[in-house]
Amino acid sequence: MAIASLGLAAATVGCRSETTSSPVHLDAAVVSHARAVSAWEVWDDKRCVGSVVRYDDVDRPSRGYYSVRNRDQQALGLVDFDGRAWRYRPHQRDPEWIGTGTVAHATSWILGCSEDCELVPVALDSVERDSAGASR
Repeated sequence: MAIASLGLAAATVGCRSETTSSPVHLDAAVVSHARAVSAWEVWDDKRCVGSVVRYDDVDRPSRGYYSVRNRDQQALGLVDFDGRAWRYRPHQRDPEWIGTGTVAHATSWILGCSEDCELVPVALDSVERDSAGASR
């Protein structure tokens, strides 16, 4: 009986399999480095409802995006330089495209506020400082 157990253990150790996977089209992926360059607070009906931070691609200045955040500096979506608005959804891998328009209109769609909202320029470091502690 001990010999049978030893044989079974040896057979089990000898069976191994390994699986590797990678994202589709990984070989075509392009890494970009973006840096924050400007910021705005979003005001609607005399109250601050969020903020917008513009990020420019360091290597290609014509590329970048606007990060739309709530008052707690949590990123809720983004607007690309072509005006396409994308909203992040809980428990979803990919953001939802919600429309195309100006940065102000797209921001209002993402935040769920009035299209009459106003983007007021603010110091970049005030928004970045707020986001360092609020998103953790």
